[in-house]
Amino acid sequence: MILSARTYCLALLLTLFSVLNMNVRASAFADEVRVHLMDNLDIDAISITPKSGSVMIYAGSESFAVKNGELISVTRRGNQIELKAGRRRVTSTFISIEGPSGGSFDVQVPRMSKRSYSGSLEIRTQGNSQDLNIVNRVPLEDYVASVIGSEYGLNDLEGAKAMAVVARTYALHAIQNGKSLFDNQSSQVYRGLSHATEASRRAAQQTAGQVLTHGGNLIEAVYSASNGGFTASNNSVWGSAQLPYLKSRKDPWDASTSPHAKWDWTTDSKKLFNAFSNVYGFDVRDIKIARTAKDGRVEEVRLIGKGRDKNITGSSFRATVARSFGAKSLRSTFFDMKKKRGSFVFDGHGFGHGVGLSQWGAHGMALDGRSYGRILDFYYSGTKLSQLPSSGAGSSAVEVSLLSGSSATLKSAVSKSSRSDRSSSSEGASSSLQKVSNKNTTPKENNSTISSSTSGAADSGENAWNSNKKKDSREDQKKTNRKKTRRSGW
Repeated sequence: MILSARTYCLALLLTLFSVLNMNVRASAFADEVRVHLMDNLDIDAISITPKSGSVMIYAGSESFAVKNGELISVTRRGNQIELKAGRRRVTSTFISIEGPSGGSFDVQVPRMSKRSYSGSLEIRTQGNSQDLNIVNRVPLEDYVASVIGSEYGLNDLEGAKAMAVVARTYALHAIQNGKSLFDNQSSQVYRGLSHATEASRRAAQQTAGQVLTHGGNLIEAVYSASNGGFTASNNSVWGSAQLPYLKSRKDPWDASTSPHAKWDWTTDSKKLFNAFSNVYGFDVRDIKIARTAKDGRVEEVRLIGKGRDKNITGSSFRATVARSFGAKSLRSTFFDMKKKRGSFVFDGHGFGHGVGLSQWGAHGMALDGRSYGRILDFYYSGTKLSQLPSSGAGSSAVEVSLLSGSSATLKSAVSKSSRSDRSSSSEGASSSLQKVSNKNTTPKENNSTISSSTSGAADSGENAWNSNKKKDSREDQKKTNRKKTRRSGW
């Protein structure tokens, strides 16, 4: 009996230690992430203006305050960064600009409109290039609210709340896996405070700290504009091991709501052949669909040339077409293709990869009176709505570092989950129809991060989409561990 009592006490102490340790690690995980700002642009100078109180400047061994409204100029000078503020001038390879709690500052980049951010900025030199590496550390729910306003331009609250949970989960899952987050469509579109509307903030606050989990782990919460009436499986689009919560299923809400449920596109055969010849380096003379998945997505396309053939993935095929003819040409891999009098005719469905949540489908479900919990349950079947420890609208911080990512243990980030919000009482017309933004389309339909250049081989969809990205030096890659996230929208 004495041995049993000792064993019981030891087990109890170990359990308490594990719980406390988990909460400490979870809090650290939930409070800070990094996302890359304007990383796809060549930036050698920026200006910052504090808007809500003074900011603190940290550069090397120097630190000083800059008053509200005072202009801060930052310029790359060789291997150094030069900062000017009033009569102060400092140089360093790393500068931190710390904003006050609840404050904001404007950031102006040449040839771009001004953006407003909260949190703080970290500015580094970037390897041997002449560019600046900029990181915005921002409160978590400020980040989520901006992503909703930037990514989900549809006028309903429940869909926006579903989007808030998805955006939060997507970001934390990427960080947990050591991947970098960017402020463009290579991760999630993030445009700062100006894109966080009152309703998008409400969506973030009403779901604060909520994430989707499966088996105690954060899920890979990918999403797209429209699935064309049938969600895609991750396996058919990316060839990755099938995830249980990303299987294909019929989506009547997307089919009845999305303007992209059905589309067609026609192009001249010679122009299409030339596009692929330029990218793949041989004379393409014909194109055929080689394999289609059960969910209708084209998995493989065969390029036929004189004395040489090549099979590429459906995602690579779509990426190359979109880079050459625009994002609204071949809108998804959910299509049929036929030749007609010197042209190729594509009849397709959806806009984007179609895996996970459909923004138009979520909008349709919200208009149909479904709660955000029901929406999430439909698009990520078998997952649980979990609450992060120590989360709150004003206390948690995400580090939107457009440059580097940190990692943490996923299970330590999630507390015990609950399905209570899955069928919450927020299913009502009064809340579901509140305006989230001033748009009637999603940014994924209007914005394109695709380069017009068609040079270079593109054997994968990832390579094709990201071919216009700046190349990082080996030194910078080592410093920032910049693994790419899977595209949320393409």
